[in-house]
Amino acid sequence: MNDMSGSAAGTLASGGSVSSATNTHKNGTMPPGANGPHPAHRLTKRIRPFVPEDISQVAELHKKVFPNSPFSDAELRSYFQLLFFENPWHDADLPSLVYQENRGKILGFYGVLPRPMRMQGRPIQAAVSSQFMVDPSVRNRLAAVELQNAFFAGPQDLSLTDGANEASRRVWEGLGGLTAFPYSVHWTRLLRPTRYLLERCKEHRLFAPLQLAMRPMSAAVDFLAAHERRSPFFETEQPREEDFAWETLFAHLPRFTVSKSLCPEYDERSMHWLLERAGEKRSHGKLRKSLVRNGNGQIVGWYMYYLNRKGTSQVLQLVATKDSLRLVLRQLFFHAWRLGSAAVSGRVDPEFATDLSQEHCLFDFNGPRLLVHSKRADLREAIERGDAFLTRLEGEWWMRFEGG
Repeated sequence: MNDMSGSAAGTLASGGSVSSATNTHKNGTMPPGANGPHPAHRLTKRIRPFVPEDISQVAELHKKVFPNSPFSDAELRSYFQLLFFENPWHDADLPSLVYQENRGKILGFYGVLPRPMRMQGRPIQAAVSSQFMVDPSVRNRLAAVELQNAFFAGPQDLSLTDGANEASRRVWEGLGGLTAFPYSVHWTRLLRPTRYLLERCKEHRLFAPLQLAMRPMSAAVDFLAAHERRSPFFETEQPREEDFAWETLFAHLPRFTVSKSLCPEYDERSMHWLLERAGEKRSHGKLRKSLVRNGNGQIVGWYMYYLNRKGTSQVLQLVATKDSLRLVLRQLFFHAWRLGSAAVSGRVDPEFATDLSQEHCLFDFNGPRLLVHSKRADLREAIERGDAFLTRLEGEWWMRFEGG
């Protein structure tokens, strides 16, 4: 939830050590900061690492920045504790950040979630930003830029977020980041087209007379759209959904990521934690998962999506072999339609763009963007050419309060 603003440029000042840890890093090398402060991670006088004692103040800040938030103080405190201190990748050298002014009150927060990845088989450290928020009273000062600068100066090889709004994009790009356009396109497949259009009109408070006129016939039109063979919305019977646990995902994911230069790195603990957390989200509905098999019973892909029985269901992850995506899509669309969804939507994997188009998906360039920052040209270039396995499960999208 990268909702913030700011336009001025900030300058990093020398600061204290982010960590004094001396243990060996997961890839066998000494961690940044093991022999003193990481040379790149210098904080300003107003920015320091987020510690558990800050949780109550950060929860209060969230309520102030998002006054219509439906979450209680207890829920917010639990969320910040679980996500930023109890995640399986927690690393004191790559902390979340808080912004304070003279009186010591926390006026800004920048959530950071370390995410191990591999580039051409070699381990790298990525960091996903989340819950970037600044008190409205300081939005016209340097707080947003200073927080972003401090994050970029950390020890990670790659910084990314996939929940960015326009204000975040301006700050990222102003400080050397870029918008990864291949992963910033969203697709939508209509399942009940008239219901979908009516819901969109209702959201935007448009054409009230048209809504009233169309509502009585919408169910009939949608029925014909799904049962007429020449219709682009025609649905054919598909096999029953086959749910799966994290162990299955952990066992089979490497086979589907091996073709990408950049891909996530999971172990059993992190995969279990991640899927459990994703299953707890309710902003879009209940998480449904299904394996997809070919005629020989072999697993050729799977999908995970949040079911919205009357609106648009959101895809969390869509995985398939190159020649099996349309089979995976057809099973996803049929079951989402069977359970009442008006549409299904997700973020485009550039490799699947042609198949999505052939399955009558619409494309939208106005949704949340994937933003990246790295000093390594090979990492930037892999993402820009679509050679990365980056689903919503690897980013910020699934962990947001709003819309995730």
